[in-house]
Amino acid sequence: MPLDTVIFSGEGPHADPWHPLAETSATLATLIGDPGSVTVVTSVDQLDAALDGARLLVVNASADRQTLIPDDEDFARVLDGFLARGGSLLAIHSATLAFPLVASWRSTVGAAWQHGRSFHPPIGPSLVRRSGVEHPISTGLGDFEVFDERYTDLELIDGVDVEPLYVHDEGGDTHPLVWARTVGSSRIVYSALGHDVRSYESPEHVELLRRIVAWLRRDI
Repeated sequence: MPLDTVIFSGEGPHADPWHPLAETSATLATLIGDPGSVTVVTSVDQLDAALDGARLLVVNASADRQTLIPDDEDFARVLDGFLARGGSLLAIHSATLAFPLVASWRSTVGAAWQHGRSFHPPIGPSLVRRSGVEHPISTGLGDFEVFDERYTDLELIDGVDVEPLYVHDEGGDTHPLVWARTVGSSRIVYSALGHDVRSYESPEHVELLRRIVAWLRRDI
């Protein structure tokens, strides 16, 4: 089976002490593709060649820094080229912390973790509610419970329209958790779910993930 999906699993400057990215990337690989159709890369240097012919890039990365490094510029260049040729993107959970200060990454995802403002309640069983937005990803799905962190008060990027498919309630307000958008010929989804593998023990979350991937691959 030809390579279809590339998972960028953050290491070193593209990781942090709190997220088991290698473990969640391995789980994602088993859930979203057949053997041989998904590859996991761990460095930006590998990414450009790996994406040749792929339809979907999954970014499961983070950062424990607030400064730019040369890798960030290289990633932005590779991502821009991939999206320009119609590739699709799925950004997972801590990806809103990844590639800090890269404006194109923030605007592509649609949000970023803002230090000093963004937070999450303690990890645990969490109710995730389907929004009223009609979308092929969420058609026929409902609310569900998942063991996860609920990212709250992310900085939504001005001028970027997102369709919140799933939300959660915290502090008297409703906060988006999963959204989809289309930019040119590319499809983009951000899911704030997936702190660790316990999140994927929820069958409803797995079904949502598979729907997301099907939409990104244009199978629905």
